[in-house]
Formats: sequence, structure tokens, C-alpha cells
Amino acid sequence: MYVGFYDDSIKDGIVVKYGKTSELLNQVTSTSTNYLKDHGYHHSALIQNLPCDADTIYYEIEGDSAVRSFHRAPCVSPSSFTVSIFGDFGYLDSVQRPVKLKKRDGSPFDGLEPDWSAQYSRDMLETMKDELDFMWIVGDIGYVDDSFASNPLKFTYETVYNNWMGWMQNITAAIPLMVSPGNHESECHSPVCVARELKYGRHLSNFTAFTHRWNMPSAESGGNTNMWYSWNYGPAHFVSINTETDWDGAEEEGTGDSHIPWMKAGGFGEDGEFLRWLEADLKAASEAKARGDISWIIVGGHRPYNTIQKMPGVEGWFEEYGVDMYFAGHSHSYSRTLDVESSPMYIVAGGAGCDEMGPSKESLLLGPVGSDLIESDRYSTGVLTVSDSKLKWKLIDSIDGSTIDEVEISK
Repeated sequence: MYVGFYDDSIKDGIVVKYGKTSELLNQVTSTSTNYLKDHGYHHSALIQNLPCDADTIYYEIEGDSAVRSFHRAPCVSPSSFTVSIFGDFGYLDSVQRPVKLKKRDGSPFDGLEPDWSAQYSRDMLETMKDELDFMWIVGDIGYVDDSFASNPLKFTYETVYNNWMGWMQNITAAIPLMVSPGNHESECHSPVCVARELKYGRHLSNFTAFTHRWNMPSAESGGNTNMWYSWNYGPAHFVSINTETDWDGAEEEGTGDSHIPWMKAGGFGEDGEFLRWLEADLKAASEAKARGDISWIIVGGHRPYNTIQKMPGVEGWFEEYGVDMYFAGHSHSYSRTLDVESSPMYIVAGGAGCDEMGPSKESLLLGPVGSDLIESDRYSTGVLTVSDSKLKWKLIDSIDGSTIDEVEISK
């Protein structure tokens, strides 16, 4: 279990005390990193060897008087669990962060919405947190590269990222958060970052903030930074893939989301390394599934099925190695394939709400004539319940808490 936190000035390790009671008899010292001069230090502390006779672990970060707690994962692999999966999650809403970047005619800058909200989903997640074992955001976390829309002439990237993490703290201090890279993680391309390239732009290109702020199990799974990795939990094997870089045809393979020539991207591994890792990981998971060690293989990445089709070999591997579900975001809406008999089931859960997604309209509808999709454009997050014999997926309306869509797969 990693505990991550930020400090303005302390670059050396910070002590994290923890224990199965509020006495906090154990301690560990964090490691720190700084990727942008004069913008603080990001700390990560690994809490391990937790006692099996404690369901709740208490912890305290040096310099913060609050004693927090989380439910530890069972020492014996759980037979069932629940995870919230979604993508494309902004910060606050258009009342608290109005879009001030306008065109000459007074309309918002391209891609931005005058009326939007991420607050509904954040509040819904807090009401659900006691029912969740962890969360997984499949890319586009906070839309910090759009932060300049509310203050075009100031450098706001780091402030908004820090504020997003504080905004989520009541939730993420209690349950783990897994993250995958999306295009909005690639760089800071605000006017200030472009104009002051040597101070800001170059230091924040190529997913720098994303790879330094989070600590995913890449080393443990043979992955690379936070860009690709996998993990087991209960009866499922999870794979977080990189839909953005490190394969021929990736959108951010050469440059970041803005495609400004000097904002380079990609090159996290050697040529072909990511796809070789992915096939080997899926093959090993398939063999574990055949042995009965796991029941399900669940893959997530930022971009939907049409990108998977472009990734050399990947669509075939999903079928050959028995992937059961693939989760994505990117499209600011919801969709899933209707056929529950064919694998994998493709689900886009990209409607959590951001400054590029306006108010919801339709609750649920079938796709265009001849389509095999069911769709929704409501603000929403998803909940997946996993057991040895079933995968049960529900799409939850972030405004009223109703179930928009529900589907179950049984072995």
C-alpha cells in the first residue's frame, strides 16, 4: 500500500506512522521527487507487512495532525470485491472554475464547455466509498492541462493538480486509487507553458507530472513507470495499458496532445517493449485462468475499441487470451457492447464530467440503427462487482444515484 502526499518545502523523507490501532507503533520514511523547480516535493511511502488480524490500518503523516485510516486488503485473497471504474474526470465545475478563455465572438475556446461539472461524480464517489475496495481512473485525471481556461495568463497547472488531489483526499485517503495515462496527462500546453518553454513547457512534457505523482505497481509487474502495469486482486487479473505512446500509430507517440513539435512524447521503453510486455502479461494471465488461479482478465486503457483495433496484435490477443472486459474513457459519454455472450465486452465509461463535457441529456438509448451499442451521455461513474463466478457492472447516475445501465456475465 503506497501513501502519497505533497509538501511545499521538505525534500528529505517524511515519516509516516501506522498501526492497527491509533497508537501507531510502526513507521516508514517516504521517498521524494521534484520535477519542477520551486513547485514542491511529491512523497511516497510504502506501508507493508500489515498485520492480518487488523481490518483497519491507521496512519499519520509527519506534519499533519490528522490520523487517517483505510481498510487493508485481506491476507487471504477475497472471493469478491467492488471497484469503481471511469475516465475523464475534471475538477470542480463551471461555477467554481468558470471558463474565461473565449473566442472573439464570446463563445468558449475550442473543445471547452461554458456549463459543466465534475462535482456531481466526486460527491457520488464519496457516498459510495465505504462500498468500494478501490477506484480506477482510466485516463484524463483532473484535466489539469485545461486549467489555463479559467486563468489564461497565469501558470496554473501545478496548483490545479495539487487542488484536485486535495479535493479527492477524503476518498483517496481511505481507498486505493489506480490510474492509467490519458491524452490530458501528456503535457502543459497553456500559453504560459508555451511562452516560457524552458521554465515550464519542457519540464512538464511527456507525462512528467503523471509519472512522478503516482506510484503504480509497474516494477512488480514488469511494467514501465505508471504507463503500463498489471496487478491481481481477488479472482481477477487487471491490466492497465498505454493507449497513448510506445506503439506505431499512437496519437502521442512523437509529440504530446497539442502536437507542438518541441513537446516530445513517448519512448518510455525500447522499440516494441510495451507490446511485448502486454502479450506476455496476457498470456501468463490466460494460463493462470486455465489453472483456476483467477477467474477473470480485465483490461483498461484510455482510448476506446477503435484504438485497440489500431494497436498491432492487441485485438487478437484480447480474444486469444480470454480478456473478459475492456474499460476505456476518452469519449465523454458511456457505451457498451450489447452482446453478453461474446468476449471481451467493451465498455466506455468516460462521462464522469469535465470542462469538455456539457450537461447530460439522455439517460439511456440504443446506438444508431444497426449498432450493437447501448449509450448514455449522463454524468456517471461505474461500479464493477467481481466474484469467482460473476462480473456485475452498473452505471450510476452521478446526479441522482439511479442505475442507468446494468449487465452481468457469469462463468
